[in-house]
Amino acid sequence: MSRIKSLAYPHLQKMRYASLIKKYNSAKKMPMKENGILMLSTSKGKLGGNLLAIKNYIEKNGLNYNIRVITSPDMPDENELATQLATSRFIMVDDFEPMVYVLDLRHGQKLIQVWHAMGAFKRFGYARETAEKNSLTHKNYTAAICSSPEIAGVYAQSFGISEDKIKAVGTPRTDLFFDGEYVEAARKRLFSQYPQLENKRVMIFAPTFRGDSVNDGFYPEEFIDLDALSDELGEEWMIILKLHPFIKNKLAFKSDRVIDMSGEREINDLLFISDVLVTDYSSVIFENAVIGNAAVLYAPDLEEYTAGRGFYFDYGEYACGEIVKSKDELASAIKRADKNSPKMKAFKERFVALCDGKSSERFVEKVLEER
Repeated sequence: MSRIKSLAYPHLQKMRYASLIKKYNSAKKMPMKENGILMLSTSKGKLGGNLLAIKNYIEKNGLNYNIRVITSPDMPDENELATQLATSRFIMVDDFEPMVYVLDLRHGQKLIQVWHAMGAFKRFGYARETAEKNSLTHKNYTAAICSSPEIAGVYAQSFGISEDKIKAVGTPRTDLFFDGEYVEAARKRLFSQYPQLENKRVMIFAPTFRGDSVNDGFYPEEFIDLDALSDELGEEWMIILKLHPFIKNKLAFKSDRVIDMSGEREINDLLFISDVLVTDYSSVIFENAVIGNAAVLYAPDLEEYTAGRGFYFDYGEYACGEIVKSKDELASAIKRADKNSPKMKAFKERFVALCDGKSSERFVEKVLEER
C-alpha cells in the first residue's frame, strides 16, 4: 500500500461508517446501562463460541447483567444499533467487526474481544506481514482474552494493543468439554449413529485445506491412502475422516473401517469418541489437547506450506505429538501416539493452560468485574 493511501486508511474506515459514528456520538448523551452487555456477532449468522458460553454462564448463575444479542440476521436499523452501542457498558465481539473500530468509546465503556480461535498458530491481525499498520482495526479494545499467560504477548501484537489489556482467562467455549452430561450425550448420539465405532480405537484424520479460499480449497489425494492406512492399523482401529469444509474433493476409500464424517458440524464432538487426532496445520490441535487425546502431525508438504503461511512459532514448537512427513510412517506413529507424552504436556502448558472448565467464570471475574 502506498504511503499516501496508508495514511488515509483510518479516514477511509471512518468514512465508511460516518452515519453510524454520528448517531453513536449523539446517543452517547443517553445514560449508559451499567450492567448492559451488547454481544455483537455478524460473521456467523448466530451466536456461538465464546460469546454463547459466556452468555450461558451468566444466565445459569443468575448474574446481574442485561444481555442484548445482535447477529447479522437480526440486525436492527442504524438508529437502534447506534443506541445499543452507545448505551451498553460492555460491547463484546468474537471476530473481526469493522463497525466498532471507528467508535470513540465513551468514558467507562468497555470493548472486549473474546476471539473465536484459541492458542496461537497461524498469524492474524498485525502479526501478518501484509497488515496495514495504520489501520484502526482492533486498536480500541479495552480488553481481549487468550487461553494461556504464555501467549499474551502474541495476542497483544496481533491486536495492536498493550499487553496489560490481554487477559489470560482461558477459552470459554471449552468449558463445555468439562460438562459430563453434554459429553456423554454427544458420545451416545454418535455411537448410536455409528455403532461400528464402539469398543474400537478411533483415529480421526482432520487435515486443513490447500488453496487460497472456499472457492479453490482441496486436499492432495496423493498424501494419503486411507485403505492402506486402515490395513496397517489393523482391525482394532477405526478411522474417522473429517475434512475441512473448504475441501471440495473427496478422498477415495473402500474399507469398512473408514467412515467419512465430514458432514458432522462439530469436530469437537468427534474428538470425544476418538483416541488419536491426525492433522497438519489445523488449530484443532488446541481443542484436542484440552479434551485429552493423543496427536500426530502429518505434514508431507511442511516446507512448502510454511513458506506461504505465517506461524507464530517454528512448526516444531507445535509438536504436541510426533511430526510425520511420509504416509509410509503414519500408521506406526499413530500406534505409538501417547496422550501423556512430555511433548503433549509441554504443549498444553504453553497454549491451553487455563482451559479447565472455568474460563467463563474467570472471564466474569477478571474482565467484567475486574477483580
